[in-house]
This record gives sequence, C-alpha cells and structure tokens, in this order.
Amino acid sequence: MFKASVGITDGKISEVGDVAGCTAEKVIDARHRFVTPGFIDCHSHSDWSVLVHPTGDSKIMQGVTTELNGLCGYAAAPIDRDEWWKLLYVRMTVGWSMHYAVAAYNWGPLPYGRQVEVDWSTMGEYLDRIEGMGVGLNYAMLFGHGAVRYYVMGLEARRADEDDLDRMREMAEQCMVEGAFGMSVGLSGCPGCWADTGELVELCKVVKRHDGVYMPHMRSSYLTSSVSENLEIAEKSGVRTCLSHTRLNEESRRMVDDARAKGLDVTFDIIPYPGSIAGNIVYMLPHWLTRKRDEGFDWITKQLADPEIREKFIKVDYPKWRRVQVSVPGKPQERLETGERLEPDWKGMQVQKVSTAKNQKYIGHTFQEVAEMRGVDPWTAWFDMIVEEKGYVRWLNFRGESYEDMYSRQFEELAKIPYVSIESDGPIESPRGVTVTSVDPRSYGTFPLVLSEYVRKRKTLSWEDAVMKMTSNPAHAIGLKDRGLLKEGYWADVTIFDPETVEHRANFKNCLEVSQGINHDIYPVGVEYTIVNGVTVMKKGKITGERPGHVLRNNKKRKC
Repeated sequence: MFKASVGITDGKISEVGDVAGCTAEKVIDARHRFVTPGFIDCHSHSDWSVLVHPTGDSKIMQGVTTELNGLCGYAAAPIDRDEWWKLLYVRMTVGWSMHYAVAAYNWGPLPYGRQVEVDWSTMGEYLDRIEGMGVGLNYAMLFGHGAVRYYVMGLEARRADEDDLDRMREMAEQCMVEGAFGMSVGLSGCPGCWADTGELVELCKVVKRHDGVYMPHMRSSYLTSSVSENLEIAEKSGVRTCLSHTRLNEESRRMVDDARAKGLDVTFDIIPYPGSIAGNIVYMLPHWLTRKRDEGFDWITKQLADPEIREKFIKVDYPKWRRVQVSVPGKPQERLETGERLEPDWKGMQVQKVSTAKNQKYIGHTFQEVAEMRGVDPWTAWFDMIVEEKGYVRWLNFRGESYEDMYSRQFEELAKIPYVSIESDGPIESPRGVTVTSVDPRSYGTFPLVLSEYVRKRKTLSWEDAVMKMTSNPAHAIGLKDRGLLKEGYWADVTIFDPETVEHRANFKNCLEVSQGINHDIYPVGVEYTIVNGVTVMKKGKITGERPGHVLRNNKKRKC
C-alpha cells in the first residue's frame, strides 16, 4: 500500500506514481480512499442474466470489472438453438440457473414474457452476441463439460468410448479456438458424474494446448478423493487448475500444497457467504429419473406423486444417488468423511421460491418447518410441494448462524491461504428487472462483505491480501495477462472505495424479502467508483449506463 496517482490514457494505465504537472480531461479526487485494480469475479453465473442486464448492475456496484462465466459444467454456449429446452432441463440441477434461463425463455410457470431470443449455437456466436449488445464490465467464458457430454452422449450413465471422446475433443477444440478460457465441469450432478478421470484428462489436454484453465465443481467440495482426482487430472494433462468453491481440510490442503511444490499450477476459490441459493429438485433425483428429464417436469412430478415410487426413492434411490455423487467412476468408493448422511438437511433447506399462491406461506421456512406446518414428515412435505409446484421449487442451503449475520467461520480460515481467490457464485442481477423476483445476496455483496467483515472488523486479512485475492489471484487463475494489477500498459480497470465505510448490505433475510416485494436497498456502500477500460460505469452509487466492457476471448481483446 502506498500513496500515488494513477494516470489513464486511451483506456489503459499510462502512469502510476507522481503525476504532478500532468494535465487531464477528468480528475477524480481519491484522497483518503483506496484505489485498487478492479475486482475480478472468477466464478459467476451470468450466462443468461447478462442478456437481460447488460450494464452488469449488481456487480459493478461492488467494484467488479471482470467476470468469468460458464461455470459448473454448463454454459449458454455451445447450445442447440432449436432445442434449447433440452439443455435447460439438464441444467435444472441449480436453482438460479433454472430461474434466469426460464425467465429468458418464458418457460412456465414464470409469466415474464420472452426476454431473450436465442440466435446463437456456438461459443463464437454467443460471444459475438454479447459483444454486439455491449456490456458494462469485461466478460469471459468457459465451455462446460456437461453441455459437451450431453450433446455427444445424451444422459447415458456410462463411461465414454473412443468415438465419444473424439467428438468431445472436437467440440472442446472449437470452443477454445472461438474464445473460451477453458473448461468447467460439474461432477456432482449428471451427466458430469458419469465421466471418469480419463475422460476429463483427455479434454483437459485440449484446454492445455490453448493455455486454458480447468475449473471443476468437484464430486464433493470436501472429500479428499475429489481433490485427489482433480490433482491427478492436473498432473496428467498439465492444465492450470482452479478448484471451484472448495472446502479444503487439513489433509486436502496438504495434498494441494504438495502438488504446488511439485510445480503444478493449482489454486482454488471460495464464497464468503455462509450458504448458497442453489437448491432444486433435480440434483436429488436418482438416475432412472434424471435420464428422463428431457421428457419434461410434468412426467417427473407425475412419478413423484406415486406412493410406491416415493417409498423406493427414500429407501433405495436417494441413498444410492448420494453415494454415486461422491464416487469416482472406475475407482473404489469413498465413504462420506463426515458420516453417511443419507437424509437431506431439512433444517438447512429454506424455501425461497414457489409459483403457486397456495404455497407462498411457506417461503422463508425450512422444509422441517414446512413439514410441521403441514403435519407430515419432511420427505412427504418435499414430495408434495415438488408435485404441487410442477418441479419449480427453489431453496437456500444454509450453513450459518443467522440469516442476517453473514459471518462464515469456514471462509475465515480458508481465506488465509495465499493462493485462494474470492468468487461470488452468483449472476448479474438488478432490482430493475426480472431478477428482482429471485434475489441472491452473493450477487450484490460478495466483495464488500470480505472488505468489511474480514478486513476492517475481524482483521483476518490485510487490505493488501484481500485485494490480491480479488484481483491478481483470479487474474492468474483465469489466465488474464493485462488485468488484475495497477500497472502501466494494463487495461484501466479500477475500483475506488472508502476503507472506513465500505460495507455489504445484502443478506439472506433482506434479499428474500426483496424477492417478495418488500423494499430494501441491498447495494453496498463505500464503493465510490468502478472504472472499466478507463470509463466510469459507477460513480458514487449511481450506475452511469456506459457499456465499455470488453468481451475477452482467450487472452485476445475485442472492444464492444
């Protein structure tokens, strides 16, 4: 940390230091403020919501200047423009993705009207679409292994043969050539869970040839077998690897440190919030149901209304599915290290979103509470609500102490590791459009939460350390060569904030209330300027509406 001025010319940083005597068309007085590189969100899910909110509202208000999207094994490209709904059903493993995609497509029961016209198929066409409309922040993409595997093999629960691998390699190569920064995988849900280690190694070799990054949502975020598998993939392919929202324990931390000591470029990223709004029906379904997804949720919910199927689900299918989620195909199965928890955490699953009027009263209650209110057991409450809502129920998986206090003890410990990056795991949102009906606090407060809670208040991190984990660390993980530092010749992505007042205001309580129409200002305070490629996109809490963001294509810049 040091006192200096930053000069910007033609969108790039021209000088850092004493610029006395220089003339400028515009001067920002940043005395008593911190001037840092723009924050880089290395794990975002704005594939669909950016098409509705291209100015990047909830992210630029935090000081985010660059996002990486296409995470957890899926992306908005490549996609079959004529049969988009098939991929939509597959992607319903995650609640927010379903919500924003169905909002874009006007899939019932959400009455938004069509928000997006799908006129692309390939990665290149998608990036052209984003570039053509203009964006308020820099935008980069990964391609998703799950999407590639789906279009080659469908939802077949088997290991890929050589013909399958050849086709997946071709798709991976095309995505990388057209601008993807690498590959993400989602190994805890299908079809990613059916891929063995060898399949992932082969695709990562393609990514490595293009100096890309491999970002796995592992089979488990905390089992050592999951970490071990991805370290094996990194070693055999040589690919740069960033483990997505990973909870390292003492043993897995030692494994990663040993891999790094051997020269492997392995890092990980974490979410500061003590929970995630990512729950939905599909990730809990057994294989025989998931393979029928493209028949639609009407078929699935009809099955779940049958008492015999419910009994089989509880006693056979769900325990088997939980074990499949954490196992590596072709390798000995590992037991859950935290105990064989073969029952959902009903007390931690808070209902966030339903579509029918009759079930509105359950919003904000856990499934344990819903069961008590209905006078049934939690499984019955879950089944009944899924059937009544035709599959569209969204819930929060909560691991904290209070829906208002966003402190996370686990994050505090992991944030001290030098090579970690901070991620939001949330999409671009805005209170001005469709996303206000399903609000995720991580989209509004991730980076100010770290600065206020873990730097200023708890002093877990120094200012310099926190900023590094929001800027240069994620820039390295993604492979950005000219962003993430305030350095001459780098693009002028800059965040200015007041260290005395910077504060998040979005939590799981007030964001749920915003979703229900109760007004709260959930934008952070203390972030005063966000500058993207030398252009101010947020000034003292006001979005300027400018769209100077670059669509980033595998280390090649093209201005919108």
